[in-house]
Amino acid sequence: MNKLAIAFLLFSAAASAQNCAHLTGTVRDGNGGAIPGAALTLDDVAMRPADDEGRYTLPCLTPGNHHLHIVADDFAPSDVTLTGRATTLDIALRLAEVDQSMEVGENTESGLNNQETGGSKTLSKTDLAGLADDPDDFKRELQVLAAAGGGNPGNATISVDGFQGAAAMPPKGSIAFIRINPDLFSSEYGSPPYEGGRIEIFTKPAAGRIHGSFFTTFSQPFMNASDPFATSKAPLGKHRYGFDLSMPIKPNKFDLSLNLEKRDIDTFGVVNAVTLDANKNIATTIYNVPTAQHLWIASARSGVQWNKQNLSTFSYSANVNHFENVNAGGTVLQEAGYDNQRSDHSIRATLVSTLSPRMVHEGRIAFNFGTTTNTPNSTAPALNVAGAFTGGGAPAGPSRLTENNLEVNDDVLYSRGKHSFKAGIISFVFFDRNSMPSGFNGSYTFGGGTALPLDANGNPTSTTPVQITGLEQYRRALLGYQGGAATIYTVTTGSPIVNFTQVRSAIYLQDQWKVTNRFQLALGLRYAIQNDPSTWNSLSPRVGMSWSPDKKQKLVLRGRIGLFASPYRTDVPTQIIRLDGIRQTPATFYNATYGNPTSGQAGALISTRYTIPQHMSQAPSVQSHVAVEYEFPRHWNFQANEYFVRGWDMTRIRNINAPINGSPTGPRPFGADQNIYQYQQSGVMKGTVTFLGLDQHSLKRLQIFLGYLRLDLRSNAETTSTQPQSTYSDAGEFARPTWLNTHRIFAINNINLPYKLALSNQFNATSGGINNILTGADNNGDGVFNDRPNYASGPGTGVYATRFGLLTAPNSPLATGTAVNRNLGTLSWTINLDTNLSRTFVLNSKSAQDHQQSIAFNLRSANLLNHTNVNAAGNVIGSPLFDKPLLADPGRRVEAGIRYSF
Repeated sequence: MNKLAIAFLLFSAAASAQNCAHLTGTVRDGNGGAIPGAALTLDDVAMRPADDEGRYTLPCLTPGNHHLHIVADDFAPSDVTLTGRATTLDIALRLAEVDQSMEVGENTESGLNNQETGGSKTLSKTDLAGLADDPDDFKRELQVLAAAGGGNPGNATISVDGFQGAAAMPPKGSIAFIRINPDLFSSEYGSPPYEGGRIEIFTKPAAGRIHGSFFTTFSQPFMNASDPFATSKAPLGKHRYGFDLSMPIKPNKFDLSLNLEKRDIDTFGVVNAVTLDANKNIATTIYNVPTAQHLWIASARSGVQWNKQNLSTFSYSANVNHFENVNAGGTVLQEAGYDNQRSDHSIRATLVSTLSPRMVHEGRIAFNFGTTTNTPNSTAPALNVAGAFTGGGAPAGPSRLTENNLEVNDDVLYSRGKHSFKAGIISFVFFDRNSMPSGFNGSYTFGGGTALPLDANGNPTSTTPVQITGLEQYRRALLGYQGGAATIYTVTTGSPIVNFTQVRSAIYLQDQWKVTNRFQLALGLRYAIQNDPSTWNSLSPRVGMSWSPDKKQKLVLRGRIGLFASPYRTDVPTQIIRLDGIRQTPATFYNATYGNPTSGQAGALISTRYTIPQHMSQAPSVQSHVAVEYEFPRHWNFQANEYFVRGWDMTRIRNINAPINGSPTGPRPFGADQNIYQYQQSGVMKGTVTFLGLDQHSLKRLQIFLGYLRLDLRSNAETTSTQPQSTYSDAGEFARPTWLNTHRIFAINNINLPYKLALSNQFNATSGGINNILTGADNNGDGVFNDRPNYASGPGTGVYATRFGLLTAPNSPLATGTAVNRNLGTLSWTINLDTNLSRTFVLNSKSAQDHQQSIAFNLRSANLLNHTNVNAAGNVIGSPLFDKPLLADPGRRVEAGIRYSF
């Protein structure tokens, strides 16, 4: 927005100041009592909360529509549409069992809410109370709701008080409300819906009087079920405790909120692998590995009302998390795990200014700084035995990652007539200062292959080679038998220091145009740039509409279409800088002797480096959305949504110097003995996403949200690190993304039971995840162990009968010319039911609402059905673990809690 445009807007706003109307009033309960400290949000901008007597004052309101959202503890949130020139308004909130919406002004038609799309939902205090208190479980449950926006579950963008670079989830007790999936096609947002949706968290302002609470939760081993695949029950437990405090420092001018939480969890992973015993015989290895977690969360928030036009908030948050034996479990032995210490800190400041009756300015700045330290259990060379186990030392080595970022957002909201404009600049500066000795300890890979058959003493019994597994190859290496050389040994040398600065910035303009009360348009334009890699051509227009054909607006039709551009995250420059062939140089030795890998390897050494083309663009995609919403009698709301996804020029990695004949030492396009992995924009994605939802929040005893999500997407580059099986063929690469679960069914409900008991449930069932079927070997010599088997022409040596058909290695005499598709396998359905039963007792008179004391008890469970939710299975043909479940989410967990509030 240039200076002339800004001057015009300011002039227009000033000229209309005489039409301004301040709105004042009192927030009351159903009996007329004042509700102190109610939080008010006007047109998505946080206002000063109500004072000790429930009184509030809003800035000048222009003629036209304004949306006011009111939230107060123990009461249902209220949404008020201001449509006239009202100057006073007393707002009555109902108890939390029933939601409320109302309209005030001269027009009886409130108009559509054009800032909602499929899966849009606002979680009030009652909704939040039913969700998990544990930060990790709480985040998981929110991600389930965000998936209703049509995207990748578990990958939603999370913002806190408008800051998108939030370091960690805030304490649950500090949250006022959460908005799930606002208009994801708004130009304000950069990520397309298929990347996971959006979760916007808004924290509480301080109350008019001192309020707070102390809480604790605990879980003992007898309360929890054994983990799937464990042969013995581990001493599982959890202990959480903390407090929150809110107080005015100077009434109506300066307030302060504090939150502190400590969490200790005794968890265990289950190793489920196949190894060799002391006599070098195949043995099943199953044992529990302690994976304890220790977490500190703290936050402080202060609000300052400088004058009637300017409101500032300042906050600090800290999250310090320690994990033991990370990565251990499944086929990964404890020795290959590592301890992880992660600390995240964030300092944020916001200034909201009413520049004129028509214009509000909001500026936000945050500095996030964090450090990750990884300490491996062993510094021995890593050991990968395909389809059997992973042992040795952790490949990452003793690393330290310092990740700091600066976030600056500047927004202007301007309304005139039937238009509501929002324009802004969003900028991030990432300062990465890392010590990354990844691969410095070396790594052996036994991928299997062909070798002569041996008798019990290691003597050949035939001159005809047979197919052997990686475990047999490793056994021969330990015994010194023929055919026991490791497939490859890789080691990285050079400097572990990787430092860089990445800048990402975007400007946007969004117009919410109320053509009529029953027809609205959303018009947006976004432009984004970044460096490292540099991109300049990411102009993204967006268009949307909402229309109701009937006056009561029972039926609403919506449509959206937009161009999106996905920026490059910091992992891309990290990889390019680290492995550029100068700073760090990975070397690969084929047919390496175990224990002495570099001996006798003349001519078999392959170096590796990563490159990126000079000119790149942020990966573009077009996503469109059509929806039908209908309100049935008794406020049952149904919606049907269909998303259409088409992405191109998506980034993936190809070895542009892969050997032509499949031999690592064979001829290559750009010189011998070197792998050149290049980031290229040669990927595509397309498909559809369907979401059906049913919502009921007006009943006194029951509130429920039901949803069904179907993802039908195909891609050959779902992440920037995706590599095709072959540089010279894309056959079988276009497949389901690795993160895709085709079907998802979820239900969230709150039930008010007799005796003032409250029960909340979250049910989430998904069809199985992806299992990519592999040979375990590098059959084409390109240095990447992602080769898939071929279908076999018939049974024979080296051919494996599977539920997918007869499979064999590509170089087998019985191999056909057809390889299996990528991500061919599918795991079993996962089913989770999380519940919470609670009861609150008021300790003093109900008339003392501004200083009420209460004590609440709750009993919470995760995976109440104790369903075995498999998340990994053997995927290497010929392995004893092939197609067998190896790893699962935890079994049933139960915890009890108590909270005293004052």
